[in-house]
Amino acid sequence: MRNIARRITRTQRSFVLIAGMVVATFAATMPATGSTPASSVSSMRTGGDTSIEQPVTEKAARKALAEAKKIKRNQSVRGVRQFVPGRHVAGRPDATIALTDLWNAKDALDGSNKAAARELLARPRAATQTCSDVVCVHYTPGKGGDKASVTYATQVRDVVTKVHNIYVKAGYRKPAADKTVTPGKVDIYLENLYDEGYYGYCAPETKVSKTAATAYCVLDNDYASSEYGTVNTPTENLRVTAAHEYFHAVQFAYDAGEDRWMMESTATWVEDEVYDSINDNRQYLAYGQLEDQRKPLDNSSASNLGIYGNWIFFRYLSERFARERGDLPEVVLSVWNRAPSTYSTTAIRQALAARGTTLKLQYTRFAAANLAPSKTYSEGGAYYPPVYDGRTALPAKRQTVDGQFTLKHLTYASQRLVPKNVGRGWKLRVKVDVARPSANAAVVSVFRTDGTRGVYYLKPNSQGIATKTIEGFSSKRIRKVEVTFANASSNFKCGQGTAYSCHGIASPDKATHRWWAKTYR
Repeated sequence: MRNIARRITRTQRSFVLIAGMVVATFAATMPATGSTPASSVSSMRTGGDTSIEQPVTEKAARKALAEAKKIKRNQSVRGVRQFVPGRHVAGRPDATIALTDLWNAKDALDGSNKAAARELLARPRAATQTCSDVVCVHYTPGKGGDKASVTYATQVRDVVTKVHNIYVKAGYRKPAADKTVTPGKVDIYLENLYDEGYYGYCAPETKVSKTAATAYCVLDNDYASSEYGTVNTPTENLRVTAAHEYFHAVQFAYDAGEDRWMMESTATWVEDEVYDSINDNRQYLAYGQLEDQRKPLDNSSASNLGIYGNWIFFRYLSERFARERGDLPEVVLSVWNRAPSTYSTTAIRQALAARGTTLKLQYTRFAAANLAPSKTYSEGGAYYPPVYDGRTALPAKRQTVDGQFTLKHLTYASQRLVPKNVGRGWKLRVKVDVARPSANAAVVSVFRTDGTRGVYYLKPNSQGIATKTIEGFSSKRIRKVEVTFANASSNFKCGQGTAYSCHGIASPDKATHRWWAKTYR
């Protein structure tokens, strides 16, 4: 789901994040799975993992209902509209996620609560429609309020039809269409979403298999620059939102209960694949692992905008495994093909195994790639500059420095070592102690002053120890050395009430790694 956003600088981002922690700005932006008791969250089916299916508790269903109520203007916070960076508006949940959670929980409600859920999940009303062979756009002609022009409705129809055809040509399932309103076609509704703080959203409607559901989507009725700003044109906002939201409709045809981080990350990823020149998704890189690598890749908690920013992981995979089907990289399709029978990280592992590799190796390479985005991503020159967790300057003397990192699952950290006024004849010997090497790894990246880079994936022994010696460790030759640890643990005990994959706990999760760096001649 795409919420109204504004672009910010890194300084502004830091200020907002700090302020958000103080005033809990983000607390209501989506269902807070990280703080929900296990009994209420584990009852929800997630990611097709049928081994943990339990009836949804009434308490969990009431919580989902309360969150979904916040997206409707007649039941939500009105008055001065406060915007925060990313796709969220303060006090409002992610509409697609909130409605999806309510849809999954609705059968546990009764009485007036069940009636309220039906109302929230109901389609908007419209006076007329314009259809292609695959979609129908419903709207009320005119100006003002929720009305839209005939010309604009026709444009929406053509844009969404194009997006639909791109996805189908790439091998994705067609969104499951309803059998009543416009049989065999996907319905798109036009409303004034700016007043509600959104660009668009989709909602599941009717279950068609154990995991799949039909869907309808809602887009804004004009994306007027006076409302949505001038960073993108109204047409650009329509195009990129259609690509994002319609991909949610596609996802529902696989698994309407999939882990939310994978739903939003891949929907944000595909925006730039379909409309490469718009680049709207770059603004969210500040919240993903390109900039915040110590927060797990699969963190779907209320405060984490990384579910959008972590589209960069799927960009890494799609550039690493560049084979296309139709006009899109095939690797993400391979992940979604596996989603109905398992949860997100297992689907990714399986898709990578089919390509003769592992998530451990690719996640470690992803960590190394993020240290030099301009050299490793096709559009990386426009991304945020790399970050590090620690920096040590090493002067021209014999010494040994050391440190350690404790990493949660699917996180990484880097120690930067910089020669300080070091002349010829010096060497740097790096030693690492990698905890649980079966799921964790270390890599040394050498950045030379001539602009070249050497990347060395270390092979620990049975005790987790590995070393790397850098010859010619001089200020004239070496700009910096990065020692990076990656925790690629991705097996989960599901249904534990967490904000991670399948609401589970990674097994194992935390790992503490040590490093030593010795300068000598």
